[in-house]
Amino acid sequence: MLTLVYGYGVSGKSAVKCLQSLGREVAIYTDNIGESFDGITDLSGINIEDALKQVGLIVISPSVDINSPLLVEARKRHIGIIGELELGYRNFKGDIIAVTGTNGKTTCTRLITEILKNTGINADSYGNIGIPFAENAPNLPEDKVAVLEVSSFQLNTTELFCPKIAMCLNVAEDHLEYHKTMENYIQCKADIFKNQDKNDYAILNYDDCIVRNFAGQIESNIYYFSLLHKVKGSYLKGNSIYFCGDKAEYICDCQDIKIKGEHNIANCLAVITACKILNIPNNVIVGTLKNFDLSAHRLQMVEVIDGVKYYNDSKSTNIHSAISACKAMETRTTLLVGGYDKGLDYTKLFSELPIKINTVICFGANRDKICSASQKSFSRTIIKADNLEDALEIASKIKCENVLFSPATSSYDRFLSYSERGEFFKEYIKRFKN
Repeated sequence: MLTLVYGYGVSGKSAVKCLQSLGREVAIYTDNIGESFDGITDLSGINIEDALKQVGLIVISPSVDINSPLLVEARKRHIGIIGELELGYRNFKGDIIAVTGTNGKTTCTRLITEILKNTGINADSYGNIGIPFAENAPNLPEDKVAVLEVSSFQLNTTELFCPKIAMCLNVAEDHLEYHKTMENYIQCKADIFKNQDKNDYAILNYDDCIVRNFAGQIESNIYYFSLLHKVKGSYLKGNSIYFCGDKAEYICDCQDIKIKGEHNIANCLAVITACKILNIPNNVIVGTLKNFDLSAHRLQMVEVIDGVKYYNDSKSTNIHSAISACKAMETRTTLLVGGYDKGLDYTKLFSELPIKINTVICFGANRDKICSASQKSFSRTIIKADNLEDALEIASKIKCENVLFSPATSSYDRFLSYSERGEFFKEYIKRFKN
């Protein structure tokens, strides 16, 4: 029987490579009729019922509609449907640390990986961070620790997936164009823990009531992290970070951490908790925290022009992320927001913007919706621009100390990815130099 890969983007190509390395017969199904697949059987153009006669398992890409006619028919026939993450898990022999949450996933995944490597552990990052897991999984050694950035899309198509350590950083409104309801989105995040048992570990954000409530459905060993409370796990006391397992132990002060912002302190608490579970020495943890930089396109200060700092936060693809970035600014800031509409309620953005955000410039496909949302709770300056370059031209003439590009939505109205969007931002602002 064939294994059918539905969707042929990055995830689909990864699944194909994994299956081929395992000697499986592979076929492709895509909604983009007319693509070329280098000799791989293409079932896209034939009748769905005829196509499924040859299929024993379907591996779907995150972008695929889970209620598409093909998948509806597959369920009627009791054909298994999994995602690329599940495929990778079934063909991996090592331990997995999995990180999910609306925001902070990439930072935590990279930081955990770097600490493990500095300890001498054979570890690498995979998953939603950009390096496909399934493609690599069959060939990784048993001593490899895979640190996975895991999205709600990926968790929505898991069955057996069970990380040794799983963490959920936070849950805020996002991806409702896909999940339809907040309840569906929350359940997908909770699914990261669904197969764990007493031999595994769960790490929860105690300060996020949605995440904290996951504890009632978790069977593994639960640890927490908190900025506000003393917990079993990592917590903040004054300006100092402690870890409490059997007893409380001092780890470091906040000023020892290179990355700034309250949200990044919370990310570091989550990471410290995972590392202490693994018995990693404090000197390695703290030494890494002192030197760790944020990933590209995440609160990245890229230029200082006429005394104004320009920050690239293109990875901000939801409201919660943009608010966190705004709170990290210390002086008067012009905020640039806009892009593809994900069905979010932008009134939440304007109700929580700190006073240091003196001007907001809305651009892109959802600029009208964002501007309209500002009218209920935002009394400072709001400006509408056609596109990102127009927004930057306007921002360059406003008196402020910072220009923060934190779009609060995805890039797909114009750009293929947040990274392409961020690179455009970085290149365009160079023209403002004298």
